[in-house]
Amino acid sequence: MRRSRWAILVIFGLLMTGVCLAQSSDPRTAQGQLGVCGGPTAWQAVGYLEFEVKITNADGVVQGPWYYRWGRRDGVLRMSGPWAGAGKLEVVVDIASRTGGGWVDGRQLLGARLTDASNWALQRFGEDILWLTFPLEWGSAGVTVTPGPEVTEANGTVYLSTEVRTPRGTWKVFLDRTTGRVVRSVLSGEGITPLTVSWDEWKDINGVLFAQKREIAETGEMVEVNVVRTLGQAPSDAF
Repeated sequence: MRRSRWAILVIFGLLMTGVCLAQSSDPRTAQGQLGVCGGPTAWQAVGYLEFEVKITNADGVVQGPWYYRWGRRDGVLRMSGPWAGAGKLEVVVDIASRTGGGWVDGRQLLGARLTDASNWALQRFGEDILWLTFPLEWGSAGVTVTPGPEVTEANGTVYLSTEVRTPRGTWKVFLDRTTGRVVRSVLSGEGITPLTVSWDEWKDINGVLFAQKREIAETGEMVEVNVVRTLGQAPSDAF
């Protein structure tokens, strides 16, 4: 009886190991996509990110650029660039408490103007950071990833597919069959205008892959994300 129970436990363990290995290598899963982008060790080593975002409209008008210094470990953000008001905005804000300091063209903001500027910066950051970390954070709380079947398009190209459901909406994501990288994502949901985004120009920054160019089909906008550097922790002059 003991041998039988031991054999069952061994078989169960092998089966579970197989499931974990399948998840870690399948790019349609959260673990698998993290592996595609460099792996958990490389991503966890990133405690600080500097990046710039620029959006070019279909008519050639440029929005931004916005320059970010993000302390992932510290929970602090420094952002500079044009904003909803006049002049150039710069804020340093604690992301959790939404408190900090702000300046427009070097003049300090106070009271309601500071609150408005901080809220605007955090909203802008929330949109821009999504372009950068979307495939890396499928394993975050509140995100559900459901692998789908292969999809063959009219031109004969075959993609892997997966569904990524978050509080912000649901994406159907198309992946390259060879590399596992995101090729296209389609956002949909109740009350949400569909958004079809192509992902391109993947770049390795200290072992982590980031897509630095995205094109939005519905608007013709081009979103360019330039990762300047990543570090284990924020430098002394970051904030």
